[in-house]
Amino acid sequence: MKILLKVKNSLQNETLRNGALFSLFSFVNRGFSFLLLLILANYITPAEYGFLSLFNTVVMVVGYFIALSTEGYLSVSYFRDGEDGLKQTFSCTFFTSLIIAFLFSAILFFSGNFISDKLNLPLNSLYIAIGICFFNIFSNLILNYYRLQKRAPIYGMLSCGNAVLNFVISIILIRNLLIGWEGRIYAQVGCCILFGSIGFGFFVQKKFVRIPDITHWKMMLLWGIPLIPHLATNFIRQGCDRYIINYFHNIEEVGLFSFAFNLTNIIIMIGMGFNDSNSVTLYEILGDNNLNAVEKKDRLKKQQLAIFKIYLIASTSVTVFGALLTPLILPKYANSVNYFLILAAYGLLFCLYFLYTNYLFYFKKTKILMYFTFCSSILHLVLSLIFTRFSLIATCLIYCVSELAIVLLVKNCANKLIQKELAE
Repeated sequence: MKILLKVKNSLQNETLRNGALFSLFSFVNRGFSFLLLLILANYITPAEYGFLSLFNTVVMVVGYFIALSTEGYLSVSYFRDGEDGLKQTFSCTFFTSLIIAFLFSAILFFSGNFISDKLNLPLNSLYIAIGICFFNIFSNLILNYYRLQKRAPIYGMLSCGNAVLNFVISIILIRNLLIGWEGRIYAQVGCCILFGSIGFGFFVQKKFVRIPDITHWKMMLLWGIPLIPHLATNFIRQGCDRYIINYFHNIEEVGLFSFAFNLTNIIIMIGMGFNDSNSVTLYEILGDNNLNAVEKKDRLKKQQLAIFKIYLIASTSVTVFGALLTPLILPKYANSVNYFLILAAYGLLFCLYFLYTNYLFYFKKTKILMYFTFCSSILHLVLSLIFTRFSLIATCLIYCVSELAIVLLVKNCANKLIQKELAE
């Protein structure tokens, strides 16, 4: 009876319920993407797969710059700035994205052939990359808006609808129409235009578009630009490590390491899903003027403890099942289990990072966050260059060391901010 009562209470807890839903949607989205990559391998050549990987790298890099990370401020503005501030935030993000997209397009117009040759990609695909990143901003903004309103069903309908449509169109273009690897990018840009237009139309209908206030715009740029190197840290660590492993070992070890990392991403996906809900709750508590400092601290502490327990249980469960089932279901990847057992600890540390980083976002300390994450990624890269040649176990341990450094730094900073901003 006690267990049933605990389950009932958990289902009634809005944060836990929404966190579970957001985690489920994350699994669906990533699951379709993962399945699509497996299916496409049967219809395109390894060379075409290489072109698709290069293209996705370009999209990743352009995505870091297209809005100068200002789109993330919507979450903070939602609780700090009121309706007028929210409209200013959207307008600043829109015009920033428009200007950067125009600059990128102008660069391609004058130097497109040179860039195309150096990147070994068709010129039209580079224009498509800009389009994908531009429209992604608005599809992400509407998803974030519904997330902040805790409207999980419509959030799931839009996010999963995008993933399913992308999957179906990609299969049709590549398998049935025999377009090749470019069919995948045509599916991407088509879905981005569709869902991005839905997002933009939604905000236009709500009259969110206006001439940006220069002061607000400057503040958002100062908030967002430091996040660009922060966001690039994952590429610096995970992207560079693949090349380092291939250089010192072989492509098979790259595959085993990548498989172990994909298992670890399950833990991270769960963390991200619950953080989508948890961050909203934290912002609500911090922005509630009806609560005094003591009440806020008490609620924040209880919320943090509840999410920590979820992260610990989830990471332990994934680790146990992943380690036991991999040799049985995929015996060719059995050797990856040794890497996974260490990387799972990294996954838990990544989740713990979520517990504290929201405070830095809320109190506009993104520059400090940039210093922490970027410097740790450089440290990670140096250590990887030195020790990966000896063993991939060392590489896995380096992930734990660098992420632990980030967690400790961010936790210390967050605690100081709480004490300062919530002084009794």
